[in-house]
Amino acid sequence: MKNEKNKIKVPPKNPRWNIWQGLFLLLIILLIELLLGWLKTPQNLDHMQGFLHFLTVGIGEVILYLSLLWIFMKLIHGSFRDLGFVRPKLKYIILGLLMGVFLFFAVGLLGNFLANLLGNPAPQSFTLAVTGSNYSWQVLLLIFLGGVLAPIKEEAFFRGLIYPPLRHAFGKGKGILLCAGFFAVLHSDIIRFIPLLIGGIVLTWLYEKSSSLWTSIIAHGTWNILMALALWVQC
Repeated sequence: MKNEKNKIKVPPKNPRWNIWQGLFLLLIILLIELLLGWLKTPQNLDHMQGFLHFLTVGIGEVILYLSLLWIFMKLIHGSFRDLGFVRPKLKYIILGLLMGVFLFFAVGLLGNFLANLLGNPAPQSFTLAVTGSNYSWQVLLLIFLGGVLAPIKEEAFFRGLIYPPLRHAFGKGKGILLCAGFFAVLHSDIIRFIPLLIGGIVLTWLYEKSSSLWTSIIAHGTWNILMALALWVQC
């Protein structure tokens, strides 16, 4: 007799939670971050104190998101497997790597085009932290944060938690688009919206295609790592 866990479809067609519970969890996270002062714009990222503060907040956010997700899944008698944390096939690991490279070039080119057309947006904190780094070990820590920890956090929340109820309510196509739009809105300003929307569509499609959140995590991480390396080389 097969184990009950092996019968779980990923992404779940009929998730144990709804979109309002997901948004309420996000509200709780934002309130906690507000009380901790984590929502303030980082300062002095080109100095050691600012760098260490940015790194600490980044790691703290990952712990906060994953801890609350774990508590939430326990409350609804679910598990991280319901969020898509299942082992992907080798072909999807390769697909994730390839799509990460694709996103780096495609989103980068589109972002540059929009910046030339509409003006350069204010640089993001991660960009300032990388370009302000004075030592290789700082860049390596930022790559680990942006290329490993942050993708796990963001994919667990956006693709793992937010996408399944949207998919259940609106179908695959509209669910992917709405999830990607939510991902883009929470990330940045209007100039970065379209590039991040495209990135969100690709990452959500990868989760749908592979039935494993690790595929989109690999793509997201590859994308972020290549961006960090490009910034480091340029500076």
